[in-house]
Amino acid sequence: MHTQIEKTSLLLLAAGIIVALTTSCTSTSNLSSFSQSSTQAVNRIAKEAEPPNASDSIPATASDLKPAEEPAPKPEKPAETKPAFTLASVPLTSVESQPTNQVMMVRTTAYSHLQADSLPYGRLSAAGNTLQYGDRVRSAAADWSKFPMGTRFVIEGLPYEYVIDDYGSALTGTKTIDIYKPNLAGIGKWGARNVPIRVIEWGSFEKSRKILDGRKHVRHAHHVRKMLSEIEKRGESDYVKKSTDTSA
Repeated sequence: MHTQIEKTSLLLLAAGIIVALTTSCTSTSNLSSFSQSSTQAVNRIAKEAEPPNASDSIPATASDLKPAEEPAPKPEKPAETKPAFTLASVPLTSVESQPTNQVMMVRTTAYSHLQADSLPYGRLSAAGNTLQYGDRVRSAAADWSKFPMGTRFVIEGLPYEYVIDDYGSALTGTKTIDIYKPNLAGIGKWGARNVPIRVIEWGSFEKSRKILDGRKHVRHAHHVRKMLSEIEKRGESDYVKKSTDTSA
């Protein structure tokens, strides 16, 4: 800014000198020679005083300096996961049909020999063996008219094999399976849940009947008598069915 003002002042000063010399000089040859050199000087100063080209003085804008945008990366396809078992995804297979190696959804609860109603029996199961809670085989209880003693099954997703070797009064008349736990904390942790099970081998209704028949006279064994009655009805039904098939 100061350089521009200084050049303009020199231009005005040079013009004033030319006018003064023009009016004071009497020699035509001297005036002509001086005027020509002065005019060249004035032109040179005027040229230097010209503002720079507007297009050269405009700075680059932020949009001019913005780098080229890279294409957005394509989203990765999520890995496919196997859907979990749900009630809707499992066939409604009847327990009475005794399917083998077929997944069924069953309601389960948990129990322990430390519960008040189990204390008199300790770790002795209804089948007469010690309740199992091993790394491979574990005990379970059920209504023996639905899941007879000796029924072996697995719960999908767990590495254990469960064996029906116990029963309970609260299970009578239901298809619920009680999973054995060695402590009370395990009962609360398991809670009540529907799980997909697969029966590996069905137990024996006849062996279940014999054990129950020997306990039917116990005063408070209402659940024993009810299971026995249901097994006997099943036996009569099977006998009638076999007789019908033979006569046909």
